[in-house]
Amino acid sequence: MPTLSALSNPALNRFVEDLKTAVASRLISVVLYGSAARGDYTSGTSDFNVLVVVDELEPGTLERLTDPIRRWLRSGHPPPRILSPSLIAESSDVFPIEFLDLKASRVVLFGADPFSHLQVGTAYLRLQCERELREKLMRLREAYIDVHAHRKRLRQLLTQSYTTFVAVFRGCLRLVGEEPPQHNAEVVATFCARADLDRSPFEKVARLKSGQPVDVDLKTLFARYHEELTKAVGRVDRFIV
Repeated sequence: MPTLSALSNPALNRFVEDLKTAVASRLISVVLYGSAARGDYTSGTSDFNVLVVVDELEPGTLERLTDPIRRWLRSGHPPPRILSPSLIAESSDVFPIEFLDLKASRVVLFGADPFSHLQVGTAYLRLQCERELREKLMRLREAYIDVHAHRKRLRQLLTQSYTTFVAVFRGCLRLVGEEPPQHNAEVVATFCARADLDRSPFEKVARLKSGQPVDVDLKTLFARYHEELTKAVGRVDRFIV
């Protein structure tokens, strides 16, 4: 979905109006990020990722957000991120992957742009990249124990994990001073080239995610996917800033 189409999406517009009604002047910004903001959105498989910025994260304001967020979740959308200006300013060193992605691709749906002047350092980027890769790979293994005998659930595990790993690959590319491409497939190709990985398993998982068939059974695909991700963890340490 092109970014302009996302801006005119009825569900997004309705959510913004619900937020404005619920918290009024306490609402500072509503920001679309992720695949829809990059123009990489695929209907049926991608999510609308939304960040809501309110003036203070005190209980009264959080309570007033309950109804619009419940309606948003009931429509099948993921939970929005709830931040305040002070939290954004204080957290850029803790979440460099996420904030660098937001700096690169975002669409302000309402209010001021909370990231226009934010400086995000990369001193902690290597640590977060390795930690995120290890943590996500650990969770992938744990989930496989439960789903390997169920084709539908294994397919879901593969396709849902894909974008989470691509997000980390974007951060890894920034470790070498390279601005990541906009589209996920290009990010995977670039990262695999830099880390000397076989990109084929990632491409097949991407095909699954877009509803296309693949020429390999899912267990074999998982094994190849897992092997390349395991290599990736060790090779991030070789990246030189």
